[in-house]
Amino acid sequence: MKKTKAKVLFLIAVLLELIGNFIISYTEGFTNPVPSVVCFLIYALSAVFFGFSLKEINLGIAYAVWSGVGIIFLAIVSVTWFHLPLTTADIIGLVMITVGVVGMDLFGSKEEADQ
Repeated sequence: MKKTKAKVLFLIAVLLELIGNFIISYTEGFTNPVPSVVCFLIYALSAVFFGFSLKEINLGIAYAVWSGVGIIFLAIVSVTWFHLPLTTADIIGLVMITVGVVGMDLFGSKEEADQ
């Protein structure tokens, strides 16, 4: 598998996970059947795409980017969609996560540089 294809699969996995995170708020603690089933299916698909992408992408980098993007996306959704407040500490933490994820993604690991 080529690196570009792996990155596309990774992007699909992240997007599916973000959609699943958004839908989970409508499951009402997994008591609402339709959003619950949709949420599980989306998470399962996300895991499959993530697994395939790991054939070419370093797990540590992939998981850091996956987590960081998820945290930032959910913070944005929480503020814009659900009207939840962000504190100054929240914003500082999000900036630190963003800097760390971008740094890991841009500079990668030594193994990736050697390939």
